[in-house]
Amino acid sequence: MTELETPHVILDDYEHQVKRKIERFGDRPDFPRLDDFGLTCDDLNDYLFDKQAILDSGGSLRTQLTVGGILFVIPILILSMFPEDSLPWGSLSFFVGIAIGLLAGFVYRLILMGVIRMRLRRMSDERMEAFLDKVIHYNE
Repeated sequence: MTELETPHVILDDYEHQVKRKIERFGDRPDFPRLDDFGLTCDDLNDYLFDKQAILDSGGSLRTQLTVGGILFVIPILILSMFPEDSLPWGSLSFFVGIAIGLLAGFVYRLILMGVIRMRLRRMSDERMEAFLDKVIHYNE
């Protein structure tokens, strides 16, 4: 199948990448087999569903950008409620608000990534991860 014949892919998340690769190459003799890792098809489906749910728990890109944008604007709005003369930074208060907003968005993103990584580590299964790694890195 050439690039032009490849069907249009709507969902390209981790779960669908694995399943597409299994569908496409699963009948090849050198392709990884669930039996070789002591796993069943139900185990694979359950694990992929749970892993994808964790990966998606941060929300869509749109949601993440919206939250980041709100976190960016809030310090600027708060600082704008006070006269420049009463703030310790004077005319630089706007830039301080931008810096605080960027820092808040960055901290939000770090916490989100940390929580996702922690949850993935907690659910990790060595046999399943070994199988998935072989599938993902299978050379066409």
